Amino acid sequence: MRERLTLWGAAIGGAVLILVIGVGGYLGYRWYQQRYGFTAERALETYFTALGDGDYGVMYEMTPSADLMALGRKLSERDFAGRVEELLGGEEMELEDIEIERIAQHGEYHYFRVSLHYRLDGTGKVVRLLVELKPEGEGWRVTYPFVPSL
Repeated sequence: MRERLTLWGAAIGGAVLILVIGVGGYLGYRWYQQRYGFTAERALETYFTALGDGDYGVMYEMTPSADLMALGRKLSERDFAGRVEELLGGEEMELEDIEIERIAQHGEYHYFRVSLHYRLDGTGKVVRLLVELKPEGEGWRVTYPFVPSL
């Protein structure tokens, strides 16, 4: 009887040890990803900094291919850039600050409130956006607001 209890105690102790190591490893990985990885927040900073810098190629690469379809064909990077510039009214946007606040996660989709503080035509402005993105491969794809395709 005593041997049986010792055996059960060792098995339970081993299971608890494995659980503690697993949880510790997971928390360590999450900490590392938040600190050094390409997080959703960093992806949004990259996306909107590219908008402010006029680097529409970065925005194009961070847009899912399915969202780049217009009238049965995929928009070229040049068409995409032209449509973004058209939305800006041909004015140069001076991005001053980006505020990012996580709202929710539903499955693989992550939702954020993004506030862009910028100057357009010499006037200070703020725009607040609801942004949806999802992980794809090693990076992130911005799925909303949708590409200016129509």
